[in-house]
Amino acid sequence: MGVIMPTILDLLYREYCRARLAEMRKQLLIAAERFEALDAHHHPDQGDDERTDAQRETGRRAPN
Repeated sequence: MGVIMPTILDLLYREYCRARLAEMRKQLLIAAERFEALDAHHHPDQGDDERTDAQRETGRRAPN
């Protein structure tokens, strides 16, 4: 019994760390996607002049 308890605690701690890292990676990906979307909104491509003009007039994005 003296060896089993530390092994179980080690396993639980490793699983907790793995799950926490996965959660942090997911949050970083979401934050990066939001940043890219905000950056694209503030700095539109130069080739999309007609589309961005329509967005400015209506205040909405054009459908893809």
